[in-house]
Amino acid sequence: MLNPFEGVTLPPDPEELIRRELRRLRDVQGVTVKDREIRRLIHFRDALQTYNRFLNSFPKLDRLHPFYLTSLEITAGSLDKVKRCLAQVRRKVNVASRLLENYVEQIKRSPEARANTLMRTGFGRAASVLRDGRECITWLAEVTRELSKAKSVDPDLPTIIIAGPPNVGKSTLVSKISSAKPRIASFPFTTKEVHVGHMNCGVKIQVLDTPGILDRPDSERNVIERKAVNAIRNLRGIVIFMFDVSNSSLYDAGEQLSIYREVTGMGRPVVTVFNKVDDVNQELFDALAQKLNQERVLKLSAEKGEGMVELKREIFIRLKEVSPDISDLLDC
Repeated sequence: MLNPFEGVTLPPDPEELIRRELRRLRDVQGVTVKDREIRRLIHFRDALQTYNRFLNSFPKLDRLHPFYLTSLEITAGSLDKVKRCLAQVRRKVNVASRLLENYVEQIKRSPEARANTLMRTGFGRAASVLRDGRECITWLAEVTRELSKAKSVDPDLPTIIIAGPPNVGKSTLVSKISSAKPRIASFPFTTKEVHVGHMNCGVKIQVLDTPGILDRPDSERNVIERKAVNAIRNLRGIVIFMFDVSNSSLYDAGEQLSIYREVTGMGRPVVTVFNKVDDVNQELFDALAQKLNQERVLKLSAEKGEGMVELKREIFIRLKEVSPDISDLLDC
């Protein structure tokens, strides 16, 4: 399944379309004056169909997968505004088209001497109606353009979601176990989008590198964090939660555990990982281990490739548990 926003036909700015149609008026000719003015209005009416193509190619909200519906809500800020603007654009285009058709009929019934005046009046009124919808049209175009740039996530594929606070090594791990090559840096918030890679376990497995999540209420999270939470909540599969137990960790045990508890409460199976064990902060390690003493924890150095065999074995086991329908799953 491709990103449903990739195939949307982006609408032009109404001002640009109106200016373009005004420039083309002189190029539209006819057998008679009335015929010429009718053709000019019909040409403008046909140009308005670009907005209907946009509306018809825009995904139906009630058919969108929850992951993409939430992505739309995060980017737009409000699904209600999306619905209102889609309805407004359709209404404005329909009104403008009907106006143009009405003036075509008036020209047919009027003396030839009035044809040019009627054409100009009809064109101006239709242009004014279209301008009234400009704010919604340009806003929807920007939202769609932003969503169309996102990596295609297939909600139907078995998925491994790499999650955790910023700068714990998520991107490094994704680059080690999948085809994705996300940007890796030693400072937090390098990952601002959900990056997608794949690994072959006998069947295609989707691996997502998500932005870091901070320890704060969901209502206070920024757009970047909400993208990570969206993936965890709305995609089927398993989560690999990464703790940073190194001397360079930016977050103490309490902060990391708070995020971990939130993630484990989202209803997805979680593989727990202590990363950067090659530079371990023993006090931090012990504090986390004490709190997680009833849970299976894998120890890893993603950068050096240590612990990868055990992690892949655990991925294989957990994927089998959550996706029993994957009869061709062999090994990771």
